[in-house]
Amino acid sequence: MRRLIGILAVVCLLATTASAASLTAIDSDHGLTSDTAKANFEQDGYATTDLGAPNMTVSVATELSQCGVEDWTVSDLRNDFLCVEYGEEIDRTIRLHIPDEYWHPYVREEVKPVAGEAVASYEPVQDGEYTAVEFTVTGPTTLVWPINADSSWFSARKDSTIENIESVTGVGVANEDEWQRANLTGNGSGYVIRAPNGTEALTVEYRTDDGSWATVPDSEEDYAPVFRQGYDGVDDRTLIVSNVADPPEIRYQTDSTTTDQLASGWRELTRIDDRLEDMLNIDIPFFGDDEEGDS
Repeated sequence: MRRLIGILAVVCLLATTASAASLTAIDSDHGLTSDTAKANFEQDGYATTDLGAPNMTVSVATELSQCGVEDWTVSDLRNDFLCVEYGEEIDRTIRLHIPDEYWHPYVREEVKPVAGEAVASYEPVQDGEYTAVEFTVTGPTTLVWPINADSSWFSARKDSTIENIESVTGVGVANEDEWQRANLTGNGSGYVIRAPNGTEALTVEYRTDDGSWATVPDSEEDYAPVFRQGYDGVDDRTLIVSNVADPPEIRYQTDSTTTDQLASGWRELTRIDDRLEDMLNIDIPFFGDDEEGDS
């Protein structure tokens, strides 16, 4: 019996070792880390390298057609692409490290491919200098995964903000009962608000064209010139981002009462009919005019 247990233990150990050995960690040892490849991508929007072992070509492209794939449903404007040509019959789980010169690292699980069948995962590594891309192949294949430009941009903005949080102007204020102002300078500009009592106690509003105040939405919306961007795992900071060249006036309270938040919600509710009227080009006698005059 002891001999049988010992044999089983060895078998389990070998199985575990074989499973661990199935990961092919290429990491930073490939041509896309070279200055030449980075310069090519900067100039032409395309960089590629042949690995040899394993038999695989890896490319980063700003246009899907550069990967040899045509799909009109996939936007080149909102995505870059990671392309892999794998030429072996061997099943592998492969891990690549892609430098942040190609895109700013962000976290994603089960990224569906544009071409091929293997999903991938993205994870920032080495203090955000690389994205670890991991996927599994089961034979020769062409794989293309999208790199979302918005996710990369927000990740870069978040990391930059958190690194320099002490130097930003959006901080907790002495008199939290008063409205404070946040200044935005143009399209894509951002302003960090530090909320000592958490973002749940934070009210942020923007001045509309008619002079009233409206709630800043929690995501980018067509009707609003600005929006809020939170941080995963960070509950005392909010990034306000402009998506217009001439941002409106922004005001905020870091310790809003329930009454303040209800008032802000009501002001937003009264604007719903305005947006419907704009969309449908009709008059809707619903809430009436908002006559609030507030500084």
